[in-house]
Amino acid sequence: MPETAEELRQKPEVRQELARTSGEKPPETVKAEAKDKFWFVTHGLLLIGCAVFYYLVGSKLVPLLQAEIDLTRRFLRGAVLIIIILAIAKAGNVYALGRIEDAVTRFTLRRIQYLIVALLIAVIAVSVIFVNWYAALTALGVGSIIVGLAVQTPMKSFIAWIFILVRQPFRV
Repeated sequence: MPETAEELRQKPEVRQELARTSGEKPPETVKAEAKDKFWFVTHGLLLIGCAVFYYLVGSKLVPLLQAEIDLTRRFLRGAVLIIIILAIAKAGNVYALGRIEDAVTRFTLRRIQYLIVALLIAVIAVSVIFVNWYAALTALGVGSIIVGLAVQTPMKSFIAWIFILVRQPFRV
């Protein structure tokens, strides 16, 4: 027996599409779940802990050498930046991506967000480890030369193997 118009209107996907085509905007309230609030509180507590430790190290209450103080402060600044980036990513995940109804789009945007966050964290980590970028880029250049020389013979063999495979069908 075919469904009536009223029965069709009761289906959630039909109601959603009717609301979308009629121009009605449903109230877009996104509420953070308990686990999301837990992560926000954890980020806040970690920031406060880093600030307290930064103050303790700088006020000479912890007896350290000047080089150790500089290194500790650099690591704490990097940790604070990473925590802030993770908190912003979590907030974007909850409040911005939570409003998207399409699961595929939400999944794709979440993956892009994770990629951007990972790249930012990698830049911060390199900045903390290497004080100046010149040393990091020099190490990268020397490393790429070493890898290029090490892979030279296998790459020649691989290219020759492909050449043999391509030429093989034409032999009679």
